[in-house]
Amino acid sequence: MHSKILILGAGLTGLSTAYHLEQRGDTDYLLLEREPEPGGLCASQHRSGFTFDYGGHLLHLHTAYGKKLVKKLLKGNLSRLARQAWIYTGNARVPYPFQANLFALPAQQRQACVDGLLKAAARPARPPKNFEQWCLQAFGRPVYELFMRPYNTKLWGVSPDKLTCDWCGPFVPVPTQQEILQSAQKPPRRQYGYNCYFYYPQQGGCGALVQALARGLKGLKTRMRITRVDLQNKTVRAGGKTISYDRLVNTLPLPAFLRFLKGQPRLTALADQLAYTSVNVYNLALKKPLKLFSWIYFPDQEDPFYRVGLQSGFSPANAPRGTSSLYIEVPAALPRTARTEKRIWKALVQKGIIEEHDEVLFSFWQPLPYAYAVYDRRRSRAVRQALAALAKRGCFCAGRYGKWEYSFMESSLLEGLALAEKLV
Repeated sequence: MHSKILILGAGLTGLSTAYHLEQRGDTDYLLLEREPEPGGLCASQHRSGFTFDYGGHLLHLHTAYGKKLVKKLLKGNLSRLARQAWIYTGNARVPYPFQANLFALPAQQRQACVDGLLKAAARPARPPKNFEQWCLQAFGRPVYELFMRPYNTKLWGVSPDKLTCDWCGPFVPVPTQQEILQSAQKPPRRQYGYNCYFYYPQQGGCGALVQALARGLKGLKTRMRITRVDLQNKTVRAGGKTISYDRLVNTLPLPAFLRFLKGQPRLTALADQLAYTSVNVYNLALKKPLKLFSWIYFPDQEDPFYRVGLQSGFSPANAPRGTSSLYIEVPAALPRTARTEKRIWKALVQKGIIEEHDEVLFSFWQPLPYAYAVYDRRRSRAVRQALAALAKRGCFCAGRYGKWEYSFMESSLLEGLALAEKLV
């Protein structure tokens, strides 16, 4: 088998690349996916009338083309929703983002955050060496200790002083000093962050977008598990077949892809420098409608999860009438056991999200082996070296996992467009 363009991985980036190639009249490509269905982590699961995504997958559309494309693909099957997000810490329920809603804290903590911010502002500004220093300069130590340190340690699996700060610009809202101080007195007048509003399919979950992209693609091949990539001879071994190519597109997790390489020891060795955190998602279906919210952050160490989202809150079609569904994101260090499930249930009750005697219709675990690329000190150089060397050998990496970065779903769609234009 031979293909002019061979695309590995039919997640959102791979699908977008293939879609935009066909839109430009180029059908000499193959898109390989190891699973029976395309979509990767952007697919949806359907069980007993419920729809579950693989954790929280929401569309944050900030470009004219991104909005136009999604609306074209979903043909009216789309809603725009306002964020209803919170941070539960101790006995406080703080609207998101924490640093812009200090009014919700107890008086003593609120005053400590104000004092800490003023102390930080009085110090000379220096280029931060890590995420911890970035937070301390931007918000002061009390905000860092109450939320930024414990939450990000849970999320990334490492202390913030081991993380760089080159990821946080689009993802961590930074109100002005005056806005933070004012938030200690009263709620802010405006929303902060990239996700104040988001889009979500009315039917079919996040997977509806995947299905719309995949529909009619001529070169999509599923059940094609990749076992070897030979850059020198321009061949890929997948699904028991050897496929030759002219140009290669990788959207698989970069460390996994590097380990598939044949005869490239220096490149393969870079995989050991690319850290990542895994997540176990506990999905829960309840015979009870819950009070509406989008998602809640949990920085406290005693809570086994770091984020809980109301899957049924994104669309009424995600759960039958009179029921609700939650996705609960747990660090992979906690095993997927009945004991962990009891801890989760106890914490959900203690936080007031559910009641002790609520009826569970069913529950199941969804492991996410590659959840987040960890932005430690080794990542930037290793990624730069790997992508440059691969490009010289006719292999282009794209998307959140192919480029080993933290990004939006819209970014994956746009990268597929840009890559298709380049390949054509």
